[in-house]
Amino acid sequence: MIEKKRKWDLEVSPDFFPDFSFDSLEKARRVISIIRRNLPKDFIKSRSEIVCKEIARSQDFVLAKKIACFFGTKGEPDTSYMLKYHREKFICLPKVVGDEIVFLKFEGKLKRGAFGIPEPSSDYIVPPQEIDLFLVPGVIFDLRGFRVGYGKGFYDKVLSRSSAKAKKVALCWSFQVFKEIKCEKPHDIFVDEIWTESFVVYPSFARSSKNSVLVRVLDIFS
Repeated sequence: MIEKKRKWDLEVSPDFFPDFSFDSLEKARRVISIIRRNLPKDFIKSRSEIVCKEIARSQDFVLAKKIACFFGTKGEPDTSYMLKYHREKFICLPKVVGDEIVFLKFEGKLKRGAFGIPEPSSDYIVPPQEIDLFLVPGVIFDLRGFRVGYGKGFYDKVLSRSSAKAKKVALCWSFQVFKEIKCEKPHDIFVDEIWTESFVVYPSFARSSKNSVLVRVLDIFS
């Protein structure tokens, strides 16, 4: 079912979100990564299922023909719930090849890949231009949709080759979202939405208005 319009759109001040007070991106990566790795497993499992269910009900997910997901590790949101849809939806996962990633169709089986991250056993490569919805990981984000990954530029490279119509949705925890991070470079790719365990941020609105940001609060008790 495609989601119905609900009264969850709130315009809030950017000051609702924390300032980026780290001395460098490297320090921010280290601190956030440590916090994530120490999250309780029960928290990761329960809250991941909440946000994944909401994404699966979204219009973008329902209408997408091909969806790129990622396999959450080291405290990232657990995306295994999304992978359950592989019989109904065309789901693909990343594989590191050299200094880039390619997306392989997920057909139910995984194998150990680079950096110990599971990847599909399939050899079915999906060109990024054919993907309608990208669910992407990251370490830190800001209200403009600026995304900081792990420093290797894997996603920036592949997203730069995606269709202009493709939706780029980040999946992370609420403590990874900051008001503004002034460290972007020309090749950085911004995301369209940021989904966390308790709220969704719509950066496209934030980029057009400096006084407010559009936020959806998720019902974490449903």
